Amino acid sequence: MKVRQNKGILKAMYVCAVLLVSAGVAFAGGDSPQSGFKITPILQVVTQSTVGIMWETHNASAGTVQISVNSNMSGAKVISTSSATTRKIRVTGLVANKRYYYRVTADGATSATRSFVTALPVGSREPFRFIVYGDSRTAPWYEDAIAKYGDNDDHLPVCQSMMSYSPDFLVHVGDFVYSGTNMDDIYNFFDVEREMLAGNPVLPTYGNHEFDGGNATGNTYMDSYLIPATGGTFAYYAYNYGNVHILVVNTGTIVWASDNADHLKPGSAQYAFIQADLQAAAANPNIDHIFVSLHAAPYSCANFGDNSNLINYLEPLFRQYHVKAVFMGHEHDYQHMVHDGIHYILSGGAGSSMMDYPWKGDQDDTHANLLRYAEVLNYVIVDVDGPTINFQARQVQGQGNSSSSLLEAFGL
Repeated sequence: MKVRQNKGILKAMYVCAVLLVSAGVAFAGGDSPQSGFKITPILQVVTQSTVGIMWETHNASAGTVQISVNSNMSGAKVISTSSATTRKIRVTGLVANKRYYYRVTADGATSATRSFVTALPVGSREPFRFIVYGDSRTAPWYEDAIAKYGDNDDHLPVCQSMMSYSPDFLVHVGDFVYSGTNMDDIYNFFDVEREMLAGNPVLPTYGNHEFDGGNATGNTYMDSYLIPATGGTFAYYAYNYGNVHILVVNTGTIVWASDNADHLKPGSAQYAFIQADLQAAAANPNIDHIFVSLHAAPYSCANFGDNSNLINYLEPLFRQYHVKAVFMGHEHDYQHMVHDGIHYILSGGAGSSMMDYPWKGDQDDTHANLLRYAEVLNYVIVDVDGPTINFQARQVQGQGNSSSSLLEAFGL
């Protein structure tokens, strides 16, 4: 992959912030004898001219964000926020494909200076890289599983390995946490990923473990910490970066093929959004590649198997509008399948325990063509260079070791 050059002529920069949340939520801190950051600043949803930044402090506090094109923060613009514990802002007025440095001061503490690069212009054929990962949650299931595999296996080593490949952004395919209504789980997630997310914007996809029942948002605390894409919602949205279009689908609490999938049926609001979005992306001359991110897998050779509802509702649209690859999670392993020319890539190995059920990895368990299956910690690097896409699935050693080896490589 060619090294991406950060371009852009330094201009008079106008930076403003759209305040997304103006008050702390009841479960997120409050007055405390402690002070400073409870969740250190992280990045979300970078575009050509904006970036999302989130943090939480122990006490309600006014804060400031400094942002500069210089690593020593000289000439920094300062954005002030009103007093709260959890803060989510969208910094605007930035220049495409340019490196910026930022730091946050709140509740008596100042974060380290970190940096990010704004997105390539839509239609750009310059090379870039993103990484797909998922199922980073802990695994406090039944006692024999914990005894065999441990609790919260190897989330941190996976993150450390991913950081070494310097992605332009991340795509999380869901199950950030074991329970989206358990604050300990949420704080653990952001604690483990704090270094990675401080410099790598993330696109979130909701998994079934983010919810406490239901098929939409509103029953997960993760809403209070994630910033939706511009013009989108937490549940489903679309994102353009260079010549790539990514559609994020909410499969809700679906686990088995027999589960209710009314929120994805033709006639539902989400189905209408998916159809209109894919149609527009397929007709856009600036878009060369269309990807979909969802959590529950339409095809799987493992314990959940193929999901007939997802296949019947969604795959016809994927075929019609030339989706090249679907990124999935839910199973705690790596799978690569092809069906009707669409690549289905499952990366559910970002830390949750690998479960070696005897029926995993059997070609007879899926109607798709199974190309690779591995029950390992993993993530997938996606390198886009104009008309070419190269995928590299990496296996992380684990047990505290972040070293990785090549699991599979293929191109489109």
